[in-house]
Amino acid sequence: MSLKIKPVNHGTTKADRNNYCGPSVISAITGMTTGEASRLIRSVSGVKSVKGSSTSQVRKSLRECNIDAQLCNFSHRMRLSRSTGPTLAGWLKQTVKERTADRVFLIVAGWHWQLVQGRRYVCGISGDVVSIKDKAVKRRSRVAEVYELTMTAAKVVTPPTAKKPKRVANPTDSYRGKAKRLSKELGIEIDVERYHYNDGTRDTQYWIGGYDDNIDFADEGVIEGHCNYDWQEVFYSLGAIQEYRKNQAA
Repeated sequence: MSLKIKPVNHGTTKADRNNYCGPSVISAITGMTTGEASRLIRSVSGVKSVKGSSTSQVRKSLRECNIDAQLCNFSHRMRLSRSTGPTLAGWLKQTVKERTADRVFLIVAGWHWQLVQGRRYVCGISGDVVSIKDKAVKRRSRVAEVYELTMTAAKVVTPPTAKKPKRVANPTDSYRGKAKRLSKELGIEIDVERYHYNDGTRDTQYWIGGYDDNIDFADEGVIEGHCNYDWQEVFYSLGAIQEYRKNQAA
């Protein structure tokens, strides 16, 4: 199996896509979605969100997929630089012999990641694989870095860290519908407050309020407190209020 550039894969949901060029080129060479590529970059770098991607981030991510990115051994003759290096058009002209159909080059030009294979080109802007002469190719941008991509194993893989984690169902979620129906029946509001802390942890609190009764159920000992920490607790608290009202009406 040899490497072959592909159209950028944004997946099927807008929520799980990344439009920046780093995830786009990883997607175009591995086939994974840009959302998966973004998660992979975050896993190897520790960044919380992926916008601009550094060389080390992209190379480390590709290595996780069994793809090596080595600095081209012919790049030195062109003195690559962000300010004075050759334009992409100039680099393409000087590398006609090297750019065979079986070699894939990862290029940084104009602060933008892009892939070239023979006369074919893809990046986050083009989306699809196009000709190197397509209008989507920014041919005047200066080439700063060029790497050749090769496989380090028999197969390109999508690492587990790139996969979107499956939501683990909370056993108390089954009480959510029951609690909402009971709160509507009792005329009692449930305020849900979610907290995100600096250490990455999260917390959800469910507050019972809006009573029609002129009574504080927590102070009277009917329920343990106004605040609950899952839907099961909410359901049991509402059940206690319902039972209290029945007893009062008897």
